[in-house]
Amino acid sequence: MPGAYIESESMQQDLVKILGVSLDEVVRLPLLVALKERGVPKMVHDRLYLDYPDSGIGFDAGLDGKVATIFLFADGYQGHKAFRGELPEGISFTDDPNAIRTRLGKPTETGGGAEVQFFGKVPIWNRFDRDSYTLHVQFADASGTVNLVSVMRPGPNAE
Repeated sequence: MPGAYIESESMQQDLVKILGVSLDEVVRLPLLVALKERGVPKMVHDRLYLDYPDSGIGFDAGLDGKVATIFLFADGYQGHKAFRGELPEGISFTDDPNAIRTRLGKPTETGGGAEVQFFGKVPIWNRFDRDSYTLHVQFADASGTVNLVSVMRPGPNAE
């Protein structure tokens, strides 16, 4: 069944281990095979995307095919169903920015909120740099709750 609950002893560790792995290998991981959903591939400029909208998870890779970012979607965001696995560091899709900062501490960087011509308002986000990954948390404009959690390779280009 698409969107099956993803469970693991440590979902966060499993997700971090996927960073840097080729998309060819990722599609064969038990974590994704258990979803029983076929990934939707897309290429935008020099980025490769593999999306599982019924399961609320997506992957971004460079032209080398190695995963740079894992996206975990809240229900309805960009047409996705909610990711039903454990979110990193105890995050919940019902958390607001204050709850996130209480749980994760001071963000390394924050942004969003500005209007961009032709695109509209940029969602508010917080970034938290960790030793082995970077966590990017984005908030819905209307409700102020988390609508996207991204687990990224660490480093200066983590955006």
